[in-house]
Amino acid sequence: MTKHGGDTIKCDALPWLPLAPKVFIKVIKTVPETGAFSVMIRAEAGGVLPRHKHLDAAEIYIFKGAGKHPQTGAFEPGDYVSETKDAIHDPLHFKEDTELLMISQGPSAFIDDKDQTLYMMDVAMLQNLAASAGQPRPS
Repeated sequence: MTKHGGDTIKCDALPWLPLAPKVFIKVIKTVPETGAFSVMIRAEAGGVLPRHKHLDAAEIYIFKGAGKHPQTGAFEPGDYVSETKDAIHDPLHFKEDTELLMISQGPSAFIDDKDQTLYMMDVAMLQNLAASAGQPRPS
């Protein structure tokens, strides 16, 4: 692996880490200099991604599962979802097992019904979560 030519990340070898009830992530890459990160998200049927606000834009590619996002609409495998900076998303309830790739330009704030931040999904949180599972620091 060389920093001059890029990196190949063995995603299948990365652990699934808990994010929310029945929702798990693999931390693929973090970029502390910009706040960007890339994660895989796997939700089991019945899982819920809590209400959140994107503090910067994010892009999502659906690999498995179908459903309906309250703000961006229906999705199925092969779909690409573009989420804009400052977008607020209501809880996403997964009716079937779902897997997706999210590439985010910055953090997301998990928020309550009054838009108060409960916790952040950012580079520091993701690096700490990965380290707690013994994963080398994602970079």
